[in-house]
Parts: sequence; structure tokens; C-alpha cells
Amino acid sequence: MAWEVQDDQVPFKKQYVSIVIILLNVVMFVLQLLDDNFLLEWAFVPAEFFAGQKLWTIFTSMFMHGGPTHIFFNMLFFYVVADDCESSLGHWYFLFTYLVSGVVGTLLHAIFALFAPASMTIPTLGASGAIAGLIAVYGLLFPRRRLRVLLGYFFIRLSARRYVLYFAVMQLALGFLLWNTSATAYFAHLGGLVAGAACAMLFKAAQIEPQPTQYSGWQ
Repeated sequence: MAWEVQDDQVPFKKQYVSIVIILLNVVMFVLQLLDDNFLLEWAFVPAEFFAGQKLWTIFTSMFMHGGPTHIFFNMLFFYVVADDCESSLGHWYFLFTYLVSGVVGTLLHAIFALFAPASMTIPTLGASGAIAGLIAVYGLLFPRRRLRVLLGYFFIRLSARRYVLYFAVMQLALGFLLWNTSATAYFAHLGGLVAGAACAMLFKAAQIEPQPTQYSGWQ
């Protein structure tokens, strides 16, 4: 988990796509609580996907979560990085990046699940892959931005660029070390990170420098 050290003066209330994404996650979570069968219908199951069934779940699963803690921390970290990313990328390209990162993350998880048969029938859900894409965008567009990062029981300060590197190494290491034994889809995080980095590089190729909208007043 990480928090920005300095105030970027980008009010979250101006980032309309980010607000809609949070609301969708909350609505989907409430629906999960109200209907026990909702998860089975809308979560991503690799075996079903490769059988050509419930293909829509590659999108819907990124708006679902496994419990209150899961959605709370995902949305908290989304809140940290989403405002700057949306302000810089623009509403539509931000949405494109978020969705592509989530889809690519889920696909990479599904591919690795082929080599871990127990994972083929386990429902996969969560916004982590899509958020990992935003982590990559944040690190590439604001590489020197300082973050306060929670490591175990301690906080350290890292640049956004170093945090992305740390995040990538940790997901890769945990993905292989906890192969077929963890409930966390580490390869979905990696897939989202790569997709987000690709989207950010495309954006940077078309823009001389990201220019976040400057706002004045209290945030």
C-alpha cells in the first residue's frame, strides 16, 4: 500500500470516470452481498472462459471483490493514483487504460492457470489487475513523485518509479513462489502492470509531456 507524500492539487471530484468506477465497484459488491449466486454468474472462471462460456466475466470480474477488506484497500489505492492518471490521460483514454489493464491481467492469470489445474475452476475477481495498470501509468508519467509505502509494519519513502519496480518484482516473485497455493492472482497484477505500462508509453509517444490540469483552492 502507498500514499502520496506531496499534495498534487488535483481534486478527485473532477475525475468523473474514477468516481463512476468506484461507484460500480460498490454497487457490484452490494449485489454480491444480496445474492449468493451473483458471484458465480459474474466472476471469471478460467475453465469456463476457455470453454467459451460467460465471456463477459472478463470485464465484470474486475468490478467485483472477495470481501470488505478486499474492496476497501483496492478502492483506497485506486483513489491514490486515479486522480492524477485521469487528469493527465483524459477521461476516455484513462477508461481505456483501466479496462485494458484489467482484461490483460485476467487473461495472463487464465494462461498461467492452465499450468495449475486447481486454479482453473476457482472464481477470479477484483480490480487489482486494472489498478496495477494505473500504478504503471503513475510511475511512468510521474517517476519522481514521492510515495509513502507500507512495507510490513514500517513506512518508507520511494519515488513512483522505484515503487513500480518494487511492485513488479514482488508480484513476479510471489507469483512463482506461491504457485498454485495462494488465493491471490499475482500474475493478473503483472499482466495489468505490463498493459498499463504499454498504454502509458503510447500516451507519452503522442505527448511531449503529461500536463495535469491545475486546480486552485481546497481539495
